[in-house]
Amino acid sequence: MIGLVMSERGLMSRIHAAKFGGFLTFGSLEAGVVSAPGQPTVKELLDLYNTRLVGPDTKVHGVIGKPIHHSKNPLLYNASFKSTGFNGMYLYLYWLTTSQLTFITTYSSPDFSGFK
Repeated sequence: MIGLVMSERGLMSRIHAAKFGGFLTFGSLEAGVVSAPGQPTVKELLDLYNTRLVGPDTKVHGVIGKPIHHSKNPLLYNASFKSTGFNGMYLYLYWLTTSQLTFITTYSSPDFSGFK
């Protein structure tokens, strides 16, 4: 079984498939040409989110907000994490909840390390 969440809410499940025991994920070859809503491109998976480096010990960091896609944080932090060898991932997290308090309460586990 391959479990992935669809739409933008599912981005974390696609990017962190290996972290939670999945052996593969899906990405589109071209931006806008997707087989499911919210699907990232292969280039984003490999270059922006460094999915080849994701494993069970990868720590999740992110920026919370709505709207948030104008933020360059994932681009900057993921490049920094990769260049320093830090085992972390930085994501857009705005679509996971409508309340920051609900988000922090729901996603308070050792896997989630930092939010901005």
